[in-house]
Amino acid sequence: MILRKWNRLTHQYEPYKVPDDWHVTAYEADMEAKVNCACCGKQITHGDAYCSMEIHTQLGFGYDVCDDCYAEETKRRLESMTILKK
Repeated sequence: MILRKWNRLTHQYEPYKVPDDWHVTAYEADMEAKVNCACCGKQITHGDAYCSMEIHTQLGFGYDVCDDCYAEETKRRLESMTILKK
């Protein structure tokens, strides 16, 4: 499956491939639904997931990611903000 990942340096989306057997989502009606982190593939529950700041649907909604991947996204975001201020 091909998703879209935001590149903070180029300010453009790039194709981002995840395995076809991963269940990645940006919305589930059941908060206990088992999904895969769109970044690392770790199985998590939808209710425990974070909304990705980088991997988005065509409408711009973030796919579910685990807490570790969200922390890495946050780190990259803060680093890119520092670069922009220089």
